[in-house]
Amino acid sequence: MWEEFDNLEVLQGNPLEKWKDIIFNASRTLSSAELDRLLELQAIYEIILEEHSLDGKLREFYVKLDDDLDLQDRLKHQKSNIAIESMAKILSENE
Repeated sequence: MWEEFDNLEVLQGNPLEKWKDIIFNASRTLSSAELDRLLELQAIYEIILEEHSLDGKLREFYVKLDDDLDLQDRLKHQKSNIAIESMAKILSENE
């Protein structure tokens, strides 16, 4: 069943670059709604960090990120996951 999806162009290549292509080429309404959703989600995370006095941990995370290859890989993986989820949302609403 999944074999039929192996050659789909949207599933090939760098997910972040594909996400940018979709954001830039989707309708302005869909792209705007998705960017608003992502900004809202980031704002929620930042509020939670501040309320739990973890905003200092975020600064520590950024400093640690420069030297920690495992952390860089985890961050890259998470960014790809978010990009894929975002693409799916835009593409499913475009139909």
